Amino acid sequence: MGAKYIFRLDDICENMNWDNYHRVKCIFLENNVKPIIGVIPKNKDKEFLKYPKCSYEFWDEVNNLQKNEGWSIALHGYTHVYESEDSGILKINNRSEFAGLSKDRQNIKLKKGIEIFNNKGIRIDAFMAPAHSFDNLTLECLKENGINTITDGYSLFPYYQDDILFVPQLFSKPRKMPFGIYTWCLHTNSMSNKAIDELEIFIKNNKDDIISFSEAKKNVVNGFISKIQRWILKYLII
Repeated sequence: MGAKYIFRLDDICENMNWDNYHRVKCIFLENNVKPIIGVIPKNKDKEFLKYPKCSYEFWDEVNNLQKNEGWSIALHGYTHVYESEDSGILKINNRSEFAGLSKDRQNIKLKKGIEIFNNKGIRIDAFMAPAHSFDNLTLECLKENGINTITDGYSLFPYYQDDILFVPQLFSKPRKMPFGIYTWCLHTNSMSNKAIDELEIFIKNNKDDIISFSEAKKNVVNGFISKIQRWILKYLII
């Protein structure tokens, strides 16, 4: 099987670079691409608060994307404010909203985020940790709160670990790959016009190989060989 591609958008909240967001959204809709978007329930990240606030009802937008367009929605933390310098399981960034905190503290954050999503009528399809940082306590809290899918991990294919489905996310810039399942991580706030143009070209040239996040479950690979390649990838990347 050749490579398949999933798109994910991080940092979706009421304050964003809306021009970039709408450009990328239009490209996805025109090409029938169904990404997963990480929505921050109660954004307090000062960097994002510098952007303009949504000029219409933000949660109506999220609801429409999930229920009418078939996009997947991830719980992207709670406030997106980092409280530790712990890089967590993946060892990508030395900052975290979750890793390194007590289980009670993490659980409170998750419950508050879940409550907001529930009140807004949003189904949680996965968890997307800010800065890709979460630890084993985070996994325990997720399972206890009924969230069993994470968009992250070192692997060429989705896999199950500790009863959680990990849909790997390795790179940000889309590129042609020989095999595997790749989630391209896009930050629309900071994308240049050139990057958005390149995104559109990639999508048009690889439309048949782009799948939705929900289709990732069909491509799960587990077992000893899967564990070895995950370990090798983690070693090579970090």
